[in-house]
Amino acid sequence: MGSNTEVTVEAHVPTLMRRLRRYGRILTGNPGAMRRPIGFLILAVIVASLVSPSFLTVRNGAAVLTSSSFLIVVAVGEAFVVLVGMINLGVESILAAGGMFVAWLFVFHSIPTGWALFLTLLVAIGVGCLAGLLVARAGIPSFIVTLGAYWGFRGIALLFNGGNYISPNAVTPPRPFGFAGIAGSIGGVPVLIIIMVLVVAAGQLVLSFTPLGTWIRATGSNEEAARAVGIRTSFIKVLVFALSGLLAALAGIMITAWQNSIYPLTGEGYSLEAIAGVILGGIPFTGGRGSIVGAALGALVVGVINDVIVLVGLPSLYEYIFVAVILILAGLQTRGGPFVK
Repeated sequence: MGSNTEVTVEAHVPTLMRRLRRYGRILTGNPGAMRRPIGFLILAVIVASLVSPSFLTVRNGAAVLTSSSFLIVVAVGEAFVVLVGMINLGVESILAAGGMFVAWLFVFHSIPTGWALFLTLLVAIGVGCLAGLLVARAGIPSFIVTLGAYWGFRGIALLFNGGNYISPNAVTPPRPFGFAGIAGSIGGVPVLIIIMVLVVAAGQLVLSFTPLGTWIRATGSNEEAARAVGIRTSFIKVLVFALSGLLAALAGIMITAWQNSIYPLTGEGYSLEAIAGVILGGIPFTGGRGSIVGAALGALVVGVINDVIVLVGLPSLYEYIFVAVILILAGLQTRGGPFVK
């Protein structure tokens, strides 16, 4: 009986492997592209469960996904930028400035919820478009442009309330956030996780099943060749920076609802963590290949590490050390290519 079971299992293994390869090809165009992020995630979960037995609980699992949702949303936007061979160092500052802006509009100026959200996202798209134009049209390296955005929008976030945080209690009587429902749940599932899944799914669908996804990959693979066949590479660059700004601001709105407040320094370190997640997810700095799902899994690995640091009771400063190690590991897969364009 046991031998028959073994034979049956062995007979199904090739079929299972073929299906996994087919799914990998559908998602990324490369059947092996998902191995690295899945491998890193499995390793991180195993280590986390050994270090802290409380890690493998439903409650902690939901907490990890919820607290990682902001970084994953930011990483999806960063992934599109890296896919065209660029980099965006300003996402954490746009996140903080976006959160401060929506709270400032709503709490201090009584702007209706819908308008406050719309204006915040619209401004973020405009900021992304400006960054994209400076890169694509002015020829300024993305590293320089987005480093300027990092410092500029960090300063703007500090200006909104004189360097202080904004919460519903900042005015009298208190004005609760109209978008606080984002931090709630639907059918027991946190809305933040639902938003995260929808963003990842939408991003992967665009990349895998639309002409835009093909144009983005082509621009990152060989910009000159892409331009030669009629792809508007400058437009693609502006578009991915606009998308990155939009998702960074969305993450800022999400974290504001979750904390029921927003600080000017919220999201500190998210730029490098998002980049680490993207590279761990299989997208090289040179662009042209990889998947949004892989980038999301890479960002989740960073979230798992941050959660373990909290569970073990280590100082938060250790987070920077672990992220540094992750970046070095991620960089090992991009040897032989330039760092950024």
